[in-house]
Amino acid sequence: MKRQSMLVLAIVIIVSAASSVVNAVTVEIPLACEGQYTLGQAWATDFDIGNAFTEISNIHIDWSGSIKAELIGSLADPFPIDAQFVATLYDLDSDDYCGRASVQTGTTTYPFPEPFDLRSAFSDYDWSLLLDGRGTIEVSFWGIIRPAIWSTIENPLGQLDSAKLVFEATPIPEPAMVLLLGLGAVFLRKRR
Repeated sequence: MKRQSMLVLAIVIIVSAASSVVNAVTVEIPLACEGQYTLGQAWATDFDIGNAFTEISNIHIDWSGSIKAELIGSLADPFPIDAQFVATLYDLDSDDYCGRASVQTGTTTYPFPEPFDLRSAFSDYDWSLLLDGRGTIEVSFWGIIRPAIWSTIENPLGQLDSAKLVFEATPIPEPAMVLLLGLGAVFLRKRR
C-alpha cells in the first residue's frame, strides 16, 4: 500500500511539473519607436523572444501617444479626418505578412492632437509563422483612405510616447524540463 501511495505521489508531482511547463505565458517586448511621425514615416525592428511556442493565443500592442488629424477638402470648406498609426507583423525569415493592428483618431480634438493610450489586438492572419518566437514589427503613420476628390490642406502629425509588443503564448518546454520528466518516468518504471 505504501509503495502504491509513493507511486501516486510521484505521478502527481510529474503531472504538476508537466502542466506548469505548458501553461501560457505573457512576453512583453519594449519597442524603441517613440517620437514624432509625419505622413508615411515608418520604424521597424526585428525581434527574437528566445523561445519557441506551441500556440499563440493573442498578440497585441500597448501604445500611447497622440494624433493630430489631417485637414482635407477645399480652402472654402475644410474639415478634419482621422489619421492612424499602423503596426504590422512579418515573419523574420520570409517577410510574410502575419497580422496588423492600428489606432485611428484625431478628428475630435482638431486642431489639437487627440491623445490615446490603449491596447490594439493584431489580426490573426497567420500567427503560425511566429511560433519560432522571431519576427519583424513595423510601426508606420498614415492618413485614412478617402475619395481622391478631397485635397489635403494640412498633413496629419503623430506622436508615439511608448509602445510594447505583447505575446500571450504557450512555450515549448525547455530541454532540461523534458529530461527531468523523462527521468521521472524512468524512475516510476523502475519502482514498479
